[in-house]
Amino acid sequence: MRIAYLSIGGHIHTERWLGYFVERGHEVHLMTVQPSPIPGVTIHDIRTGIPFKPIHYAVALRKVRSILAAIRPDLLHTHFLTGYGYWGAFSGFHPNILTVWGDDVYLTPHTSFLKNRLARLVLRRADLVTGDSRDILDKSIEMGARGEVCHVVQWGVDLDSFRPDAQSDVRSRLGIPDDAPIVISIRSFTQPYYNIDVIVKAIPAVLETRPDTHFVIAGNEGDDSALRQLAAGLSLDERTHFVGKIPHDDLPAYLVASDAFLSVPSVDATAVSLLEAMACGTPVIVSNLDSALEWVTDGVNGLVVKPGERQELERAILQVLDSHDLRKTFGHRSVEIVRRRADHRKHMARMEQLCVDLVAKHSSGGR
Repeated sequence: MRIAYLSIGGHIHTERWLGYFVERGHEVHLMTVQPSPIPGVTIHDIRTGIPFKPIHYAVALRKVRSILAAIRPDLLHTHFLTGYGYWGAFSGFHPNILTVWGDDVYLTPHTSFLKNRLARLVLRRADLVTGDSRDILDKSIEMGARGEVCHVVQWGVDLDSFRPDAQSDVRSRLGIPDDAPIVISIRSFTQPYYNIDVIVKAIPAVLETRPDTHFVIAGNEGDDSALRQLAAGLSLDERTHFVGKIPHDDLPAYLVASDAFLSVPSVDATAVSLLEAMACGTPVIVSNLDSALEWVTDGVNGLVVKPGERQELERAILQVLDSHDLRKTFGHRSVEIVRRRADHRKHMARMEQLCVDLVAKHSSGGR
């Protein structure tokens, strides 16, 4: 197939998804306003340099239509409901698959009447909608997506790399003793709803009981300077390691070295970093979002807290750190769940079949 994508360039989700289809021998094109090279992918820059958004979107839409007319793909696959979703829907191209990510469903459409109407239109016009949790698809259906064309497809985990026996030299790199517990957060710094500040504020209380604990604060995107200042104000420099963006290939080493993984946002779809931590057997503490509860059962394979509840988070961290048996049980059960339900290659193979079936249906005149 010749597949045209509209998606965020330079993002690990986009790179992994498109990389699979390149590997499978498909001709892959990416239209983006964040151009970044991806091996085997033809990149089309649709930036306009126009700061006024309505005109920017209109001019970029003309570029999208021109590119589609030139390459004549079998399929257009749009990632992200807002922004890229607008271009995908108004391009008029079919068949068009839409993959929703997270705040493009949970937050942005609810910030204005116009964005809500646009989101509803995009969802109605999509020939197929995929998302990484049942919850995010249910929210999409509430806004106009047709239930019969909605499918759960995970970004998935590379199970060859993310595994409990992965090699790690992270403790020696960071100067952390072998017997000191490590608590890790690797969520994005870009949005306050990830509640990284709540995690930092919870550190002093944990250290009062477990002064040997080390916290590793990483993020796959964004600026952590405000969080560093917060930690400095709490005198956490010696026990808190801000490591910035961890290369994806290096993530298993950080996860297997850790005794607890924290993911406590106020809104979210299925976090890939959560599944990767589970695949490494790292005990997880998550917020009580429906998307997280699809993977974590409180007291069975992790602990669940209310987002923003600092004292509840402190107690959960200490509960995990204080019991080796609990950590072992949580880790073992999580590995089984992820290996059964979140294999990247299996989900991409299913996505590929959905694409093939949709192209065949469209070619025969169906929609």
